[in-house]
This record gives sequence, structure tokens and C-alpha cells, in this order.
Amino acid sequence: MKTYPLKSITVEEATQKQFQLIDEITKVFKGAEILTRGDLGVIPGYNRPVTTSKVEEVIANVFHAEAAMLVRGAGTMAIRLALYASLPKNGTLLVHEAPIYKTTQTTIDMLGLDIIRVDFNDLGQLTEVLENREINGALVQLTRQKPDDSYDSQEVIKLIREINSEISIITDDNYAVMKIPKIGVEQGANLSCFSTFKLLGPEGVGCIVGDKQTIQYLRQENYSGGLQVQGHEAIDVLKGLIYAPVSLAISAKVADEVCER
Repeated sequence: MKTYPLKSITVEEATQKQFQLIDEITKVFKGAEILTRGDLGVIPGYNRPVTTSKVEEVIANVFHAEAAMLVRGAGTMAIRLALYASLPKNGTLLVHEAPIYKTTQTTIDMLGLDIIRVDFNDLGQLTEVLENREINGALVQLTRQKPDDSYDSQEVIKLIREINSEISIITDDNYAVMKIPKIGVEQGANLSCFSTFKLLGPEGVGCIVGDKQTIQYLRQENYSGGLQVQGHEAIDVLKGLIYAPVSLAISAKVADEVCER
């Protein structure tokens, strides 16, 4: 079987991503702020720790997005909240013709979404479905769902956007962030969702990056103090993101060498 693995960035490219992140940190955090463990609680005007707010600003800037939001519940909750905020109840969700990740299927069931399956590897079939079906949102997974998947996520997102600009496009970026050149929002999606603990960050923290209006709505919906990611956790997210790209690039380089042998 011919396979089409995603191409990882090189160690040199990963180093540049690392430098870019450090540069963005220095623009938001002043003096020795980044060397602290941050603040705690629900700060008036922010409804979360000030440190968390600053980390979210850095993440948004790194991925060239309007906004970012750290959430409890890792990538599962990031995707759940993104779908909740982007689609109407009992709406229609376009997905790839492949097994749906179990926790995502649970979210789909919770929201009562109607699934429309199409083979993203066949852009002709995708075009036909987009032109003839009423669709509220699309979920595009950046990593491969089946061994023979070959679709280019950026091409899929571009086609959806060209045919129906009203469709909310959400990407599942887990296992792709800091490994490939661009995440979903950088490819044209409305929201990107991923787990930060898969990027050497703290357990159980997820991230949503993208449309400012949607993220502001989610902040209002997730107002409880118990739902806020605390300052020290947010700092650990940044620390993980600093080390992740080079670490992942070295891992990919070694895997390629082993495969060649």
C-alpha cells in the first residue's frame, strides 16, 4: 500500500519556530515576568489570570491568528467547545470518510449533529457534496485518519471556503502542531484545536486558536473560576512550546533515517 505521510519540518525550520516563539514572548512579557510562576484566580477585567491572558496573546501571535484560548480538558474539550460555538444545535457537520476519533464522536452525539461523510482524497466528490448539501460546519483532521489518506488539508480548506464561505471550518491539529509548517488557522480554517500536553505542556490543557469573535463568545460561556487555566499552567504551556518543535523535528529526522535503513 502506498502511503502519504505528512512532511515534518526540518531541524533548521524548527529552530526558527523556536526563535520566533521566544521573540513573541519578549513582546508580551516584560522584564522577568516570564521567569515567575504567574498569578492565580479570576482577575477582574480578564476573568482569568493575567498571566494566562498574556500566554494566550503570545500563542495567537505565533500562529498569526486573531485570538487564542487555553481550556481545561485537553484537545477533546478544545474540539468540543469549538463545535459547540460554531454550529447550531442539530446542525450538519462535514467530515472525512474515515473513523471518527471516539471522544469527537461523543461530542457530535452530545450536540446532536448530523454527519455528512465525504472522501477528502477526492476533491471532485467533495465539490459535489458542497454544492448540493446544506452544511453548517466542517471538521478537518490534519493528521492521517487512514493509512491511504493523501489529501492536502490546505487544499480541502481552500475548496470549502471557495464554494461556501459561510461554513465554519474547525481543524483537529493534534499531533501536527509544531511538526508541519502551518496549523489549520494558518491554512484558512476558522479555529484550530489541540492538546498542549502533546507539546510537552501540562496535562489536561487544550488550546483553541483562531476567530476572535468565536473565542470571545466561548470566554463568556466558560466564565466559572474552576474552568480557568491558571498562570503557572499557562507558563508551562509556553515552556513546552519552546522545546517542542526542535524535539519533534529531531524525532522525525531519526524516524526517517530508520525507515531508509
